[in-house]
Amino acid sequence: MKLEDLENLNPDFKLFTKNMPDYIKNSYFTKKYRMGEQITSKYEKLESFGIVVTGQTRVINEFENGNIYMLESNQAIDYIGEVTILANQELTSVSIEAAKPSIIFFVPRKFAEKWIFEDLALLKRLSARVAYKLYRSSIENGMKFFYPSDYIFIDYLIKKASQNNIKDLKYIKIEDTRIMIAEEIGMNIKTLNRTISKLRDKDLFSIDKGKILISRNNFENALKQLEVGLSR
Repeated sequence: MKLEDLENLNPDFKLFTKNMPDYIKNSYFTKKYRMGEQITSKYEKLESFGIVVTGQTRVINEFENGNIYMLESNQAIDYIGEVTILANQELTSVSIEAAKPSIIFFVPRKFAEKWIFEDLALLKRLSARVAYKLYRSSIENGMKFFYPSDYIFIDYLIKKASQNNIKDLKYIKIEDTRIMIAEEIGMNIKTLNRTISKLRDKDLFSIDKGKILISRNNFENALKQLEVGLSR
């Protein structure tokens, strides 16, 4: 896929092509991923640095006991391998998969490192992104341990609706499976199903063919419900 095609898919990609050196233009490749397809695996050798041009990824940590914990979900533009490179490590520390159909621009690691450390603007962009993720993680991680399941799930609904500009739409459909939702919010599947059943009649969402729908009215009700929870 040509650079111009990627720019047309996401105009923000022009931030990278504006001063892109020839050795990057001559070495890059692109790859398309289906929803749910693995992009990188934990503890594998990082061969390429990636820029997520379109789509959405989910970062997960897999443990030896079989448990899976979703650390974050990120929409384009995002990066693949930036933490490993900035930390000067050989192996990846997490697994990444496509949460939505995605197109990723890849550069072999040896060329990517040269590009990143020669281009100050790119280095600052990557560093700011990593810092933001750490900041967001610091704020949200404690919530999973100290807030009740109702609060955590309602907060999840609000974030999903906000990410999809619910105020401009009639409703949004969450395509994630129950297992994916449970991993994202750090809740076991039994607790999630019990929480959904408990909240189903509170006009916070509806369910169609197993998928959660959030209308604008649901979104407003969820905001009010969260405020009530905070005031207690």
